This record gives sequence, C-alpha cells and structure tokens, in this order.
Amino acid sequence: MGGILKVLRSTAAAVIVLGLLTSLAAAKPFELPEAKPIVTISLPDAWEPEEIPKGVQANSPDTGIYVSFEIDNIKNTDRVVLDGVKFLAESGVKIDPASEKRGEGKVNGIDMIDINWTGVYSGSVAKVSLTIAVLSPTKIGLLTYWGSPSAEKKYAAQLDGILKSIQPLGQ
Repeated sequence: MGGILKVLRSTAAAVIVLGLLTSLAAAKPFELPEAKPIVTISLPDAWEPEEIPKGVQANSPDTGIYVSFEIDNIKNTDRVVLDGVKFLAESGVKIDPASEKRGEGKVNGIDMIDINWTGVYSGSVAKVSLTIAVLSPTKIGLLTYWGSPSAEKKYAAQLDGILKSIQPLGQ
C-alpha cells in the first residue's frame, strides 16, 4: 500500500496511539455529503479545516501537509481521478508519472484504492496520493493528499487519525 496508507502503517504504534488520542480530542467531525450524509471524517482543529463544495480540506499548521476529502458519484470515478490529478497540477504539485504505485486496503470496512506518486511541491520533494473510498454502491470519497517526507513523519499520528476517522454513518 502506498501514499498515506503506507506512511500510516510504517509509524510506531506508541506514537500513533498518543497522537491519535491528541488529534481526536481536538478534531472537528464533518458529515458528508451535506445534503444526505453517508460518511463522517474528522480533521484536527489546529489544521483549520474548511468546507468546500463537495467536502472538506485542511492544511497542517506549518502547511507541510494538505488533505481534502470529497464525495462524488461512483459512476464518475474516472473523471474524479482525472480531476484530482488536474487539481494537483493547478495547486503547483508536479507528480512523476513513472513513480506511480497502486494499492488496495480496507479502513473501517470501507474498500480503499490508493494511487500514489513522488513529486515536487514548492521546489521540494513531496509524497502525493489520491485514495478512493468506496462508500456505497453509488458514492465514493476521494482523499487527496500531498506533503513533504519530513511533514509526513511529524504529522503521522494526525494523518492516521484522519484516515481512521472515515466512518460510514450508522456504524
């Protein structure tokens, strides 16, 4: 598994538990989509999360990490991924197509497909991923992420908390 999922699995358990407790204590939950919520995600308050048209986005306090989670129709999956790659480019993230890796996993019973790359953001090396969460037979969530390797280490516990906070409503 690559990208955010790989980073999260490589972090020491004690650091994750401590950081998870800290991040959950000061995290704002969002129920998405707004009109008829099917999933919840929590982002650390210190990251100043904000709602966007189809979801929520946030930056770590030092802007070393960017993360967003948006809901769309499953029939639009190919377009959602292409739009995600376009958004990365428009945001100044240059991905190395040759570095692409894909992986699959489950988080809280949700099937996840991770596409990740190495890239460059603001002149520095960046880890980049788009993770598709299959939320229902008709809906997907797209977790977009980029960050420097040092920020990944610094915020590993918060990133783990964000990923693990993605829960289908009613569970």
